[in-house]
Amino acid sequence: MILTADNCEKFISTIESLDGLDPFACRIISLCTSYNPHLPFVDYWTVFDDKTKNPTGAIARNGTDFILFLTDKSDINEVSSFMRVAGAASVICSNKYNLDLFGYEKSHGPILVRTEEISENDSLIIDTPKIKEAYELIAKAADKYFTPPKFEDFYVDINHKLRHGTMRLLGLYDENNLAAVAMTVAESKQGAVIGAVACLPKFRNKGYGTYIVNHLTNILVKEGKRVFVHRAEQANKAFYDYLKFKCFDSWSEYHFKG
Repeated sequence: MILTADNCEKFISTIESLDGLDPFACRIISLCTSYNPHLPFVDYWTVFDDKTKNPTGAIARNGTDFILFLTDKSDINEVSSFMRVAGAASVICSNKYNLDLFGYEKSHGPILVRTEEISENDSLIIDTPKIKEAYELIAKAADKYFTPPKFEDFYVDINHKLRHGTMRLLGLYDENNLAAVAMTVAESKQGAVIGAVACLPKFRNKGYGTYIVNHLTNILVKEGKRVFVHRAEQANKAFYDYLKFKCFDSWSEYHFKG
């Protein structure tokens, strides 16, 4: 049974009672904290066991992109049936659960986690950059694993989430030049997901990317949060190994044609 969740506080409490430390739970909690259920471009649902009526998972929609927080008690067939008629452009969830969907291309990769601080040897300049400044750097540093969204969409979303405390953005400066950025794409009380780490090509091989990710991770760990990274299958393995991130799970994303 899948029912609409229109009370944000109750919805988040239900998710936390299942597993607030799950990275997909973190993503959904962060989204719901940022955008309440009464807005037209988001929806939230709770998945229940038909017999016991106990909650077993959660679903969130942001535009045509869906996030699934599933557990071993979730009815995957029911969730699959729901997603087949939901009008999704993409669906992301744990790779432990194979959805029965049609007409998609599937990508996957490891989910990494870190829960401990690592010492910072250098004393580099870290600050919060302007959103436009950060976007321009991210766009210049984009590779085959990441295509930046349109600036207008990026600005509105980032500005809103920064004000709601559901993400943060840091920049590392070489003299007065923004050299690298790192940001969380989702934050909850118990967890955070790091994404969009970028360093300008001319500043690479100076350890700036390593420093800013470690600095951001240390801040989050000090706050008692479990820090996740959804890494592309073939990307940046040595980078995150060096930063002591460990394999936690794997993600899969379904992209639908048309």
